[in-house]
Amino acid sequence: MPDPSSDFPNHLNGLHRLWLFCICGGMLIYFTQVTVLFPVLPLYVTERWQESSVGFVVGAMAAGLLCFRPVIGWLIDRWGRKPVLWLGLCIMLVVLPLYAGSPTPIWLMGVRVLHGISQAAFATASQTMLVDLVPLNRRTAMLGYLAMSNTIGFSLGPLLGLLIFAQAGFLSVLFLLAGLTVLGIVLSLPLPWKSSSPTQASPKQANPKQARRSFPWKVILQFPVRDATLLFFISSFLHGAIVTFLPLFIPNAALFYSLNALVAVLVRFGLGRWGNQISQRWVISLGILCSGSALIGLSIAPQFLILWSIVYGLGFGSLFPVLSAIVSLATPGAVRGRVYSVFLAGFDGGMTLGGAGVQPLIQVLPLSVVFLTLGSIGCGASLFALRQFDQPIVVSQTAE
Repeated sequence: MPDPSSDFPNHLNGLHRLWLFCICGGMLIYFTQVTVLFPVLPLYVTERWQESSVGFVVGAMAAGLLCFRPVIGWLIDRWGRKPVLWLGLCIMLVVLPLYAGSPTPIWLMGVRVLHGISQAAFATASQTMLVDLVPLNRRTAMLGYLAMSNTIGFSLGPLLGLLIFAQAGFLSVLFLLAGLTVLGIVLSLPLPWKSSSPTQASPKQANPKQARRSFPWKVILQFPVRDATLLFFISSFLHGAIVTFLPLFIPNAALFYSLNALVAVLVRFGLGRWGNQISQRWVISLGILCSGSALIGLSIAPQFLILWSIVYGLGFGSLFPVLSAIVSLATPGAVRGRVYSVFLAGFDGGMTLGGAGVQPLIQVLPLSVVFLTLGSIGCGASLFALRQFDQPIVVSQTAE
């Protein structure tokens, strides 16, 4: 099997196309599986125990994501991409029977933490492997397709979950998740064991063992990784607030979610086709500006819900592929797993803070004022992005 860490042609051959199809297909299946439980788990917890347990049980998954992303990143660089990807899938197979046998909400919270570790392992390893396999000039485009796969999964999962739960109950939902996990394992079989050398060191780092053991703070705390992670955190913070509190503000929030997900899929498909031809600086700045403007629009004129959902979808749909591509360009292959673990933790932290962190504000302020404030933060971040990404991005000599 050829080693993809060697010099790439600018085009993708048949084997690489198969690998990329497997990664994107696996991501679609996995995130369909994750979101199946979004509408189902609160109903299940309420039926078995009480409503007061719902928030803690659902939110416990974020603890697994946030706390274990750095460990997962270290394992990706130490073991390789595919072993950690399989680790995530195997943890999922172990987690499913524990869902059915959980005797108390506290036990179920522990199960959700394990589920979060599974997601951190699978998603981080999949994205890192895709970046390894794609030449520099195609990364924004392929990350657009990967993000599109995520979004389609997020759209399909809740519908499947509600349908099966209503027809056959929670146990049938778990059987569906098991089937999707097995399908994900089958799709991962053709993937290469070695997509990039875990011990590859940059020219300035002569000791590969030191590269494996130390955490690459020098890369993470410098432009552009630092700035991309911060902007991803802010965007996710706004998204967390929308997901959590929009249903309390307008009665037809489902229309907003569905339409903005559809627009995000189209945007990411466009980035998949033409992402390498678009200015990254302007995509980032306009993306966060759209997200912030949509929140301001919702706070002032919620009757134009369809317009704001389209604007929001344009913004949120464009940010992840471009920011992720920028991080990949600036990161040596030997530390890519650890750097991506921090970058993706920006999403986890933003989503968590957008829910739990905004909760105290809605106790003292009207939701319209809260959305107006959050939208203003997004618009301010767009100016920061326009200024910061005006400087050239230095491509790491070992980014391929």
